Amino acid sequence: METRAGGLVRSRVANACDTCKQRKIRCSGVLPCGYCVRRRDPDSCRYTAPRVRRPRPSTTTTTAGHREDDVRSSVSHASGSPGAASNHPVVRIGAPAQQQHHHRIEEQHPLEEHEDTEVPREARLLCDAQGKLVFIGDCAPLSFFQTVRRLVTTRVDAHAFAPETGGYSALENASSRPSVSSGYGALPPRVRIEIGPAAVGAYLEVTRGLIDLFEDDARLERDIIEWAAEDHGDDALAGAVNYLVLAIGCQKIEKGGEGTGQQYFDYARNVALASLGGNLGVASVQVFILITLYSLGACQINAAFLFFGLAARAALSIGVHRTAVNARFGPDIHRQRDRLWKSLRVVDLFLSTSMGRPPATSDVDCTVPYRQPDETGREKFDLLNASVQIFLVIESVVVEVYSRRKISPRLTEGISRELRGWSGQWLERLKEVVEDNEEGDVDAGVVNGACQVLASYYT
Repeated sequence: METRAGGLVRSRVANACDTCKQRKIRCSGVLPCGYCVRRRDPDSCRYTAPRVRRPRPSTTTTTAGHREDDVRSSVSHASGSPGAASNHPVVRIGAPAQQQHHHRIEEQHPLEEHEDTEVPREARLLCDAQGKLVFIGDCAPLSFFQTVRRLVTTRVDAHAFAPETGGYSALENASSRPSVSSGYGALPPRVRIEIGPAAVGAYLEVTRGLIDLFEDDARLERDIIEWAAEDHGDDALAGAVNYLVLAIGCQKIEKGGEGTGQQYFDYARNVALASLGGNLGVASVQVFILITLYSLGACQINAAFLFFGLAARAALSIGVHRTAVNARFGPDIHRQRDRLWKSLRVVDLFLSTSMGRPPATSDVDCTVPYRQPDETGREKFDLLNASVQIFLVIESVVVEVYSRRKISPRLTEGISRELRGWSGQWLERLKEVVEDNEEGDVDAGVVNGACQVLASYYT
């Protein structure tokens, strides 16, 4: 506590929260702090253990070291041989008894609560099926697998793994054919209305728990059928979104979507790229998120990573990360834009943790809430909220551990506390969804989404 002139007393805190550190404002030091409460985002208030610098050796210690060397040298000369010095005790001259006791405690307890432990770097470049290099970061599961594989084959048995595991790449699908560019001025492909319901249903099944881009999923099928019957309408970018919904659905029902689905994707991608010079809107963010998901389904990971960067920048350009901005468009569009930002965060952290790459988005300037409690204070069942919350915990591991290359007991306890909180809120409810599927009472997309969220938790 510091007293200023005029009798005012200014209190100091030992450690500020991460948000206050980044914005360089005064923090109250409590959890949640006053600033995060005023922002109406108390869940984002986190504290990172401050770095503790090791004290430099003092002059007394250095002098004592020289004196110790002198004692060793004198004992060696007195005995007539250098090796005889080991038979005599060495006394630390100038080091008090408390200092010697402190050194013994450090030897018994090498890691104090505030100290950090180094995290090894395991990033690598791997070749895909076409011989192209793909960067795999430190925290990626694939990087961990490659490390284990290398250790086993070099130190245990060169033939420990089955031969077929090294014959193809897990990074890129060897059977996926390259996209064919039809040019920006090409006519849109004809939409096969008979596959519309099945393709939209398949899209909802594979994307549930990852993204929620539209105001009403129940109306999506009807809107696409009407759009196809009206000769695709006048809005080319909105049409590209519909084409991508059908393309992702065709990936599932056509086992790869290399026919009709690939044609829809090629045309929609070209329209999306051509629209970058125009006005950006919600459809701009939607179209590049859908391109990202289609690329992931085709095992084109680098392309997915690149197109998602466009989606993230487009979202920040129109302010969907600010719920106050989203509220100006009315309740329905407000909800859609909020959930669009949540979808971005989920896809971003899914890509980041899968490939071990830095996230493209953050919550530093975000005010979109990730929780939706009911009247009793319990979290409403929402797969997208459950997904983004578990990925935020994983983001803490990526950013605080792998990016800093340090881990401390305090940080470990904080992450463990967040995981326990998430599991107490969601784990049993998600398991119930999966168990109820055996009776056939739950939508297949909801079950797939619950399994996806559970997989993120257990991974």
